[in-house]
Formats: sequence, C-alpha cells, structure tokens
Amino acid sequence: MGFLVDLVCFLVVPLLCWRLVRGAVPMAVLPILAGLSVAIAADRFGFDKAMLGPSPLGEAIGWCGVLALAFSAGLETRTASAHLPRLGGQAAASALVALALPFAVGFLIALSGALDLVLARPEGVSPLLSAGAIGLCLAVSALPVLVGIVRELPARDRPLGNLSLRIAALDDAILWAGLALLLFIHNGDSGGFATGGWTILAACGALALMPTLRGRIDRLLPGHIAPSVLIGLAYLAAGSWATSALGLHELLGAYFAGAMVPARLADRLMPERLGKIALFGLSPLFFAHRGLSIDGAVLTPVAIGAAFTLLLLAGAAKLAAVHLVPPSPGMAARERTRLGLLLQCKGLMEIVAATILVQAGLITPTVFAVLVTLALVSTTLTVPLFRHASRIARGHRVPA
Repeated sequence: MGFLVDLVCFLVVPLLCWRLVRGAVPMAVLPILAGLSVAIAADRFGFDKAMLGPSPLGEAIGWCGVLALAFSAGLETRTASAHLPRLGGQAAASALVALALPFAVGFLIALSGALDLVLARPEGVSPLLSAGAIGLCLAVSALPVLVGIVRELPARDRPLGNLSLRIAALDDAILWAGLALLLFIHNGDSGGFATGGWTILAACGALALMPTLRGRIDRLLPGHIAPSVLIGLAYLAAGSWATSALGLHELLGAYFAGAMVPARLADRLMPERLGKIALFGLSPLFFAHRGLSIDGAVLTPVAIGAAFTLLLLAGAAKLAAVHLVPPSPGMAARERTRLGLLLQCKGLMEIVAATILVQAGLITPTVFAVLVTLALVSTTLTVPLFRHASRIARGHRVPA
C-alpha cells in the first residue's frame, strides 16, 4: 500500500501535471516540486510526511532511474561530441570562462561568509571544500535538459542551440571531474577513502579498462540489440561499482561509464530514448524523494531570497562570460545574450550534484534546499527568457 501511495503522489501526479501544462514546465522540475510541497505542508500543518513516502521499493526504482539518467547524460556527451561541430580555440576558451566565472562567484560568496545565515558550511568541513562545492553547483550548465530544449527550437535557432550543447558538453565533463576531485579530497581528509589495496586496484583497473576496450568493442559489436544492452549494463555496473569502491559516488561512475562507451554502442543504446524512460518513468521517484527529504522549516524567506540572489549572480556571470569571451569574435551581442540564457540552465545536473554533495556531508541540508530552489527556477525560466530575447533580437533585425 505504501508503494502505491508513493507511486501515485510522486510519479503519477507529476506526470499528470506535466500533461496538464502541456510541457510548459519541464518534467525535471515537477517531481521535486511535489516532494518539496509535501515537506513544506508537513512542517506548516504538522502531519507526518512519511505517510506518503518514500517506500523502499519506490526508492529502489528511483535510484535505478537516476543511475540510468546519469548514464544517459554520459552517453549524450559522447554522441553530442560526435555529431556537433568541434570547438575551436576561441570557443573552448569561451566554454572554460563560462564555467570558471560562475564558479568563482559562488566560491567567493561562500568563502566570504556574506550569506552564512543560509550557506554556513557543515562542521568539520574545510571552508575551501564547502565553497568549492557551492561554486560547482552554480557553474553547471545542464546538458540533458539543454538537449531537450534545443530539439524544440525552430530551425533558425538550431545552430545557436547546437553551440550551447557543445559548450555544455565540455562544461559537464569538467563538472563531474571536479565533483570526483572534491569527494576524493574530502574523503581523504575525513579518513573515509577506501583503504583496501586490492579493491582500489580493481576499481582503478575497471575505470582504465573501459576506454581501452572501446576500439575492440566497436569492431566486434554484434548487430543484435541484446548484446549492446548487456555491454551497456556492464559499463554502467562497472563504472558505478568502481567509483563506489573508491569512496566516491555511484552516480559519478554511471556518468563516466556513459561517456566512455564506444561511439557505435552509444548510438545503439539511444541515449535520448533511455533518458526519456529514466526521466518520465523511473527517476521522478528519486527526485521527489529528495524534495521530500528537505526539512520544510529550512525554506524560510531568507533561504528563498538567497536562492534568488545566487540565481541572479550565477546567471549574470554566465552572461558576462560569453560577452567577455564569445565563442567567435564576430558574434553579435544579442546572440551572446541568447547563448548565455541557454547556458544558465541548471536542470537536473545541479540537483544530482547537490544530492551527491549533501550525502557526502560537503553541504548542509539548508544549502541543498537553496540549490534545489535555484535549479528549479533556473530551469523553468530558461525557455521563456530565451524566447523573449529571441523576439527582441528579431524585432531589431526586421527594420534593418
């Protein structure tokens, strides 16, 4: 019975709401809003939110879904890199600045103590590590969500959308590498890093073997879909186990496994379809449970104000970055603005990153709630802001 209640509240209801609003609000947002609404209502009206979830089976399904989602994000990075135009030196520099500037803003704000009322670091955590964790979350551009947004763009905006995907693919890879480094340093500081010699060797060997075997698997890959699925599952299982054995997080391994599969296998696994199945059929339970886990009492006006302040600063930093270092020297200012509006989308990747960080103890539940709120608003506003900027740009071009 508990599983059915969990399923209805946090999978069926978000899906129905998504259909009701005709996709105007991204599906990535609605399950978290459902869980968050229950958490706030439980705090305000004094009922036990555990009556609605999470159920053990629902949590297991959601966990499988988010692993598949992270794996599909890695696959998207692999396939997008193959099909999108290569980044030249100027565009790569623009991508790095678009990541570095928001990271620096978040890092300095957290380190300065300006928002310590809501961004205070957990006890025993280095100020640099905690500030780095917040900076990473503010720097991310959400590749999987951007892929869906770009697919819906009109043909005239598709080249700009493809450029945003190429930049986001590079930034996404750096984000996950940065997360791995933060967790490695933190676990080393706290003594939690795995110490079993053979386990470490086996995990490192598994991670090294995956890219090494790519060429051979590509040549020997059978035509039938079943072996492809089995090999994909083997990559996912090996990557998740390896990062877990190294004291990191299973989601890191799932992402890197997807990014390291052979190109033909990545295409055959259909990352777009896999991502949709995970996003609509499985992972809503995970994200709803993360929203449900937030203490409704921490979502005060001060915390919400901090979320909007960080959103404005992070968005302004993204826009400033592409204006200061555009992907091409001749890009018009209005095109830079539209590109920056696409890149400021946080999507699921910030929520996944924040989930990893709060579980690792690098940020507090209050900071997690602030970052989730920021991601929800950022993702929801991306398409309306881009459309508005596009209308303004077309209005200026018509008289000319």
